Amino acid sequence: MKEKAEYRSAIRSRKLIRNAFVELMEEKDLKKITVTDIVNRADINRGTFYAHYQDTRAVIEQIGNELITKMLEFLGEFKYRNFFQNPLPLLLKLSRWLEEDLEFYRKLINSDGAEQFIVKFKKIFVNYTKTDSDIPENIKRTPEFLIRSHFFAGGIINIFQVWFRNEMDYSLDEICIEISNIIKSDSDLFLN
Repeated sequence: MKEKAEYRSAIRSRKLIRNAFVELMEEKDLKKITVTDIVNRADINRGTFYAHYQDTRAVIEQIGNELITKMLEFLGEFKYRNFFQNPLPLLLKLSRWLEEDLEFYRKLINSDGAEQFIVKFKKIFVNYTKTDSDIPENIKRTPEFLIRSHFFAGGIINIFQVWFRNEMDYSLDEICIEISNIIKSDSDLFLN
């Protein structure tokens, strides 16, 4: 029983640290966030922080790694023919995941330090479609494919950014449906 309590305590502590860090990203330059800032905001002691992270860079790296791992998990389910015929299930799965901790992701995306995540996500998506996906090699080698891969990655990420900034008064489901319609209408290159 004691083990479960410690495990819950560790999860709680990491969540407090991550949330404090993301809140601080909204207020300060990423490079100016200190361990003291984080422990004060999270209302924990320094020992708790150092039990989980070496420094502030480790916090941002863990957040980034968790997001990348989740993105790769979603992309691993990506089968090009099924996705381009009906991208909605994958897009809805992504939105359900975002909704699990919506305020955290909203703060993260709206922070000044978010750009490094955005650039990394776009690169991962494009690299995945070029190397790891089951898209046939003859399609991957076309200039149209590379242009559309960048267009889809940038466009989808931008739509979610705009939504997180409250610049669209639509539900995530409505956004996913519309993105799905756009992808399906432009799927001729991928399905031939």
